[in-house]
Amino acid sequence: MATSSVTSSGLGSGLDVDSIVSKLVAADRSATDTRLDATELKTNVQISALGSMKSSMSSLGTVLTSLNVSGLGKRTATVSDSSLLTATASNTAQPGSTQIEVLSLAKAHKIGSGSFASSSAVVGEGSFTIGVGSQSFSVNLSSTTTVAGLRDAINNASDNKGVTATLVQEDGGVRLVLTSKNTGTASALSVTSTATSFSDLQAASDAQIKVDGYTRTSSYNTIVGVVDGVNIDLLKAQVGTTTTITVAADQKAATDAITSFVDAYNSLLSTYKSLTAYDAATSSGGALMGDASTRAAMQALRSGLSSSVDSGTYQMLSQIGISTQLDGTLKIDSDKLSAALSADSASVQKLFNGTGGIATQLSATLKNYAGDDGQFDTKLDALNKQLQKVDDDRDALDLRMEKAETRYRAQFSSLDSIVSKYNNVASYLDQMDNERYKLKS
Repeated sequence: MATSSVTSSGLGSGLDVDSIVSKLVAADRSATDTRLDATELKTNVQISALGSMKSSMSSLGTVLTSLNVSGLGKRTATVSDSSLLTATASNTAQPGSTQIEVLSLAKAHKIGSGSFASSSAVVGEGSFTIGVGSQSFSVNLSSTTTVAGLRDAINNASDNKGVTATLVQEDGGVRLVLTSKNTGTASALSVTSTATSFSDLQAASDAQIKVDGYTRTSSYNTIVGVVDGVNIDLLKAQVGTTTTITVAADQKAATDAITSFVDAYNSLLSTYKSLTAYDAATSSGGALMGDASTRAAMQALRSGLSSSVDSGTYQMLSQIGISTQLDGTLKIDSDKLSAALSADSASVQKLFNGTGGIATQLSATLKNYAGDDGQFDTKLDALNKQLQKVDDDRDALDLRMEKAETRYRAQFSSLDSIVSKYNNVASYLDQMDNERYKLKS
């Protein structure tokens, strides 16, 4: 609060005007200060409480989002003979078995040059063109280009189409070896040069497998898409031998995901109860006790949990071992859940994530209340505006108190002037009385 520049006090009256004015101003502003402080404290508590609810709801929303991706939709792929190949399955893979026979592996083309005396031997002037499949690139040879220099020129060429050059020391000298960076016949190498000739060290070849009797050829040993949602990495060819890839729902991942969902909901419920509870001992309630938006949000979530879904074998959470306790928390019957996942995992997945599924319903509720521009954000905006109004009211109060102080000082100044005049008159009369007394004496 600003202070008046008038600081003199009681020159005529002897009153402590500064102290009196200060106390009067403090008394004037006390009730308003108390009201504004209480409003600010209550508003901040509500903002913090809504933030806690929103955070807990967001955590539940994150779990619901991942429920299908990394939980119920996750698949495992097991291979009966892992020495021949390995396999991984994405969420799009369908449960079932596939027979695979590895006929051949894809190999990268590798060719070697004629022998040179050493790596510092001069190759000779001219051009050196390397073909990689249907593409090619060239490096220029000067009269001083060595074998090592040619190797470096090939590896450092900005338009290199996919070949690596190395030098191999052998008993007869040094050879330049070119290896295609990619496997398969589509990346076979060729060289046009007058400096040296090349011969095959390893022929380019494609991978070839039989999938349930059907042939599939690939330039690579990783084969994608031959079985929906399954990636196959070939390790060894063994004609006449088949191995089985079995795709199944990942029961552990599903169980972990459902457990995380139950834990996240119970954590949210605990937060809600602590913020809305009434303490009879202290006759006080939580920051959100009686708040309509949080109560409506929890009611909507409870309604979603108890809903029936057209999802096949299992249509309610209770049928897969998830029940609601007397205190509102969820509890999992592990044996019942395991049996449901083993019997019909697709139905369990649809129960949560299908059209109108429980996770779908809950996610919509969370978005409505705790999402961006949801009902909680609307309420938080209103509470922040209330805090701004408290600041504005404090500024207005300061201005009123400045004016009140000025008014009080003016009033006491006038009073002091009047008292000073009366004191002067009294002093004069006293003096006159003294004079009369002297004359009589």
